[in-house]
Amino acid sequence: MKAGRALVLNTSDTPAEREESEFGDPLQSIWASCVLPYVGVTDVRRVVFRTVTDSADATRADWLRQARREAAALLPARRPGHGAHA
Repeated sequence: MKAGRALVLNTSDTPAEREESEFGDPLQSIWASCVLPYVGVTDVRRVVFRTVTDSADATRADWLRQARREAAALLPARRPGHGAHA
């Protein structure tokens, strides 16, 4: 891979405080230390949406908007006159 950066989106039902205190956020370690560096990714961005089970429709819609913003932030800026045509 030549991307150099990656966005990892995770969902969880474990509250952040509990995950950090009891588990130490193992998914961050897996993605940032064990998987992505071996395929050339040095800039790992990760977002966790939680808690899923009791989330409302509006919250999930917000998560989708946030995921789109995070993904767009990884893309190179478009120069005027370049890119897709409508």
